[in-house]
Amino acid sequence: MSFPELLQIIALIVFVVAAIGWSYKKTDLIAVGLALWVLSTFINDLGHLSLSIILLILAFVAFVLAAIGWKYKKIGLIAVGLALWMAALVVPNFIH
Repeated sequence: MSFPELLQIIALIVFVVAAIGWSYKKTDLIAVGLALWVLSTFINDLGHLSLSIILLILAFVAFVLAAIGWKYKKIGLIAVGLALWMAALVVPNFIH
């Protein structure tokens, strides 16, 4: 079992725990699961930075900030992280 697979299993467990209503202090468990999941997607590719990897790192940071409860006005950090993640998937198709 590789490290990214282990991170995905932990993310699944965190999602299940969040789904059944458990919580830990003020931590947003959905954001924790998303942070683990996005980390598992780019952890092996850190050797070569590309636009996609940079966007995934920014998505990871947004999810971590959302997980610890950091807020900036009315901006939803989970939505920001998801937008960055989708941009990491879509933008490289347009830039060659």
